[in-house]
Parts: sequence; C-alpha cells; structure tokens
Amino acid sequence: MTRTSRPDRLIVAVRSVAGPGYVRAPHSIGARVPLRGQGVVEYGLILSLSAALAVILLVFFGGTVSAVLNAVGDAIDAAS
Repeated sequence: MTRTSRPDRLIVAVRSVAGPGYVRAPHSIGARVPLRGQGVVEYGLILSLSAALAVILLVFFGGTVSAVLNAVGDAIDAAS
C-alpha cells in the first residue's frame, strides 16, 4: 500500500489490494466491506438469461416437446 498526500490516491491503492468483491473502507484500513447490491444484480442476470434461454428453447423445440408429451399421455390412456 502506497501512502500519498492525496487521499483519493490512497483509496484507489487500498481498493486494489482488498480482494475480489470487497473494498476497504478509507476510515478503517483493515476492514473489508462487501460491495452492496452486487449479488442481487448477478442473480437478476442469471434469472433473465435463464428465462431467455427457456423461451428460445420452447420456440425451437416446442412442437417436439408437445408431440412427446402427447405420445406419453396417449400411452398412459391406453394402459389404463
């Protein structure tokens, strides 16, 4: 960690050694503070990508899935 006369440079230098997902608070050099909201954004991205993938798969394979489910239903009806 490099100490300089400008406080903003000190904060930048300290942030670079804090580790991934953490920033060091400028008032307490030893403390690690997790970045707020980062996890929520990541979950939102995962959820939206999963929903988009499901829509794309259903558009392309919806007819095939429907035919397979109809065949399974017909086989169950025939067996009972």
